[in-house]
Amino acid sequence: MLAIAGLAATAHAEPGWDLKIPDRVELVAGEPGGTLPIAISVEHGLTISKDAGLVLDLAPEGALEVKRRRLGRADAVDPDADSPRFQVALRADAAGDYRVRIHVVFWLCGQKTCRPVDARRTVAVAVSAP
Repeated sequence: MLAIAGLAATAHAEPGWDLKIPDRVELVAGEPGGTLPIAISVEHGLTISKDAGLVLDLAPEGALEVKRRRLGRADAVDPDADSPRFQVALRADAAGDYRVRIHVVFWLCGQKTCRPVDARRTVAVAVSAP
């Protein structure tokens, strides 16, 4: 079972782009199926370069587990989309309060130029006993 709290208040706006992640995710220890949604959106007229890399690094704490700690555009739910979305599978074997640190790097492009984006966020994960 998974619950996502505070999704509406999770947009972290930056000039030209937005990283949308929940502030908090709730899981049940030992149960599969927990998901951390991550979306990168861009303003009209801007794009995320498909030629340069898009890297999403995940650093789970404590008893939290992810299948892969580094994701790229090919791992997105919609890799060809202008605003890629990721569904990161989470699992924890022990109850407690943990965090997942997220580091994303990509190139944001306008009509003539691109600029690098390097952002870090943290998501709280509450794991309850089964």
